[in-house]
Amino acid sequence: MTSLKENAKYKVQYPLRYATDVLRSSFTSKRFGTCRILIASDNLMMTSEVQFKPLLENRRRLLDELGVVFDHKLIDDVLASGKPNGSAYDAVLAKVSFLIPQAEALNKITRLRRQFPHPVKLIYFDGDDDSCVQWGELVEIADLYVKKHVFADTSWYGRTFHGKSNLTDYVSRISDHSFAGNVIPHSGNVPEDLRHKIVLGYNIGMDDKITSLFRDTRPSTSAEKTVDVMCRAACKPDNWIYHFRNPIGSGLEPLKTAGYNILVPNQKVDQQGYYQEMRSARICVSPFGFGEICWRDFETVLMGSLLVKPDMSHIRTEPDIFVPFETYVPVRWDFSDLAEVCERYLKDDDARNAIIARAYKRLSDYYTRFDFIKSFQNILTKAAVHPFEHSTGEVADAVPCARS
Repeated sequence: MTSLKENAKYKVQYPLRYATDVLRSSFTSKRFGTCRILIASDNLMMTSEVQFKPLLENRRRLLDELGVVFDHKLIDDVLASGKPNGSAYDAVLAKVSFLIPQAEALNKITRLRRQFPHPVKLIYFDGDDDSCVQWGELVEIADLYVKKHVFADTSWYGRTFHGKSNLTDYVSRISDHSFAGNVIPHSGNVPEDLRHKIVLGYNIGMDDKITSLFRDTRPSTSAEKTVDVMCRAACKPDNWIYHFRNPIGSGLEPLKTAGYNILVPNQKVDQQGYYQEMRSARICVSPFGFGEICWRDFETVLMGSLLVKPDMSHIRTEPDIFVPFETYVPVRWDFSDLAEVCERYLKDDDARNAIIARAYKRLSDYYTRFDFIKSFQNILTKAAVHPFEHSTGEVADAVPCARS
């Protein structure tokens, strides 16, 4: 249900902003020509909707660099008009919540496709936390299907996993947790000849929560470190991700016995308290959640701790802070080697600090070079939305993500 405040944004603020940007584009069109893009989403899941925030918050830069302007509307409002319109936009970026029934999702995107027929490009933005495709049929409808992270081995998109993803499938194999009666009992399946449509976009490292943290925070120093290993990832036993997180406590027990200062709290703390815990830790363990990547990964890097995480070699993502032993340290999914790995880096300050520094630099470079623009340009290029003949491919010096 859209609030009155949110509704006002879609009815007044966003249309006015679009009109202003279209007018402004007349001064840049000599370089690029203007590429008009409609964002049509249901605004039902904040964690999914934030995938559009980098586009909207940096719309002026994207206009200057790529000649792109964005019109943002609720998908139901777009569909309500019902009239085919192949001339208003060059592309439509679509998204619906994973919580709506499959038939409803397919119906909406099918109607959107009819309303904006070719040559308008329909690009579906999948904002889900996991790496799978929930509704394989959407890949066929869309010209391009964008994920925040994708399987390194594309043949995995031909598998049918128990539950919504490869992660639920793993839990079903190591526990008695069944997803048969779940609202999403299995993942989607994408035929081999359609898998080329599944492309990498950008991950939650571009969420405003993380980019703001980058602007406002400096990594902690060695002198601030009073905790050897910390992990704040408690959850209730009836949650399926409990099977990913429960082994951490026992996995760290040998370090406690050896006299290391281990922090694995389960009581609630406010955001600043959480960040302070992270800043005080030499190592932060970041388990999987509903997907492989979580805010904690980027927060760890920005706070100046060593990121230790279950092996991520099965996915590709951007910004990529998951280069093993370069920007993070992988452990087994069952955390059976957790104590051994952590102790190795607790005993080697130089190795630990080098990885911390490389991770921070990689993330900082992505922001300050504004590689996000290249990520988005790559999406448009693959969808053949805009030729960019006149674009230099370079980013201007002033960077919105950079610290003021």
